[in-house]
Amino acid sequence: MSDYSLDRFRGKRILIWGYGREGKSTEDFFKAHPVAASVEVSEQKPDEIDLSPYDVVFKSPGIRLKYPTLEGFALAQSDQRGLDEVNDGRGDHFRDEWFDKLTSQTEFFISCFRDRVIGITGTKGKSTTTSLLWHVLDTCFRNRGRMDAGDNYPDTLPTNAYLVGNIGVPCLDYFDDMANGNGVAVFELSCHQLAYSRVSPHVAIFLNLYEDHLDFYGDRATYFMAKRHITEFQTERDCLYLGEDVPELTTNATVRTVTERYTGQMKLLGEHNRLNAAFVRETAIGCFGLPMEYVDRAISEFTGLSHRLEYIGSYGGIRYYDDSISTIPEASLQAIDSVPGVGTVLIGGMDRDIDYTPLVRAIPKMKDINFICMYASGERICRELTGGVDAWLPGRADARESSAPISESLKNVFYVPDLEAAVELARVVTPVDRACVLSPAAASYGYFKNFEERGDVFASLVKQ
Repeated sequence: MSDYSLDRFRGKRILIWGYGREGKSTEDFFKAHPVAASVEVSEQKPDEIDLSPYDVVFKSPGIRLKYPTLEGFALAQSDQRGLDEVNDGRGDHFRDEWFDKLTSQTEFFISCFRDRVIGITGTKGKSTTTSLLWHVLDTCFRNRGRMDAGDNYPDTLPTNAYLVGNIGVPCLDYFDDMANGNGVAVFELSCHQLAYSRVSPHVAIFLNLYEDHLDFYGDRATYFMAKRHITEFQTERDCLYLGEDVPELTTNATVRTVTERYTGQMKLLGEHNRLNAAFVRETAIGCFGLPMEYVDRAISEFTGLSHRLEYIGSYGGIRYYDDSISTIPEASLQAIDSVPGVGTVLIGGMDRDIDYTPLVRAIPKMKDINFICMYASGERICRELTGGVDAWLPGRADARESSAPISESLKNVFYVPDLEAAVELARVVTPVDRACVLSPAAASYGYFKNFEERGDVFASLVKQ
């Protein structure tokens, strides 16, 4: 049973730790529901903060603790040597008893409404899948009265679907709507949102798992540990839709593995999006009993999201696509397979020490496609392509004007310092009637505020 009573916070001293979009939303929530004795905000670092005065601490997802998952802290609490590792030379600053005070918007919201929450996670595809599922459910719920499905249409359906989570809308913004109605939350869940969560949604979709966020989690196993919390606390009453690229896991939920691609009409590009659509179709029909013809119609109408293989336009005879959401090599390779007539790909960004072997192996085989590398990860890819030789690096004043390939054997691979120089070079080397795709296979941080800003800058440069 879901319990959305606020009595758990009545008379408590609450700290909001982190004041980004989610932190501000939490503050607004407690202003609208003044049940706590006090609500304070802190942006202090873990080695600075004192949580002793507080009863409940709403931790923002981006705050990094020594152990980045629930299991890490559990190990530390059971072993004093583990605690010493957690403290990382800081003495007893982050004390073990503080861990029990930590919660989050995600954990609180799902604990309240778990029977009406569909959670979606995965290394790639989660934003598109979440948005497509919300679109399908919202369309079918709102248009039920106008649909001529006869006895095939369910008698009882939720009235609304709410798009929340990592997609950009804090879940507590819809708390009152969920509490006062029978809507469902379609919740995109990042690894950071899941890492400390002690509750799982009723319906979980785990699309895939690839190497990512190693700068935060250290290794793939710990990253997977965070992700699998989407099903860790499910029961036999719950359902898990599982992709074939997810490592083996143990769950109490009913598992439905999705492997077949969707074959209906779609505006989205790429075979990977056909797999995303298959997850959506299975969930919409399997969980809500929606008629397949209406689900298919809604899928066919979905136009996609910004910065996900988004068509920018044709300029100078070259078609430009923004796939700035791409932060791993597998996503860039999918972009090449998805966009017709790719002539140039722009890759590179923050180097998070992920494995670029898939790209490094593929690039020499695609001699008809230009690869323009940039920033730190672009340098690393070039070094791996040349066996560690870095004589090609344009560490000189005319680097922006340089258009020489990185080696005689890799005449389709170039290095430039930044995105502006990459777009300039793409105009020169991309054949007319071919496509140029920004698909960086790297995070934007350190160079841009986020992947959205990177995509916007790319579109602006293209249109100049």
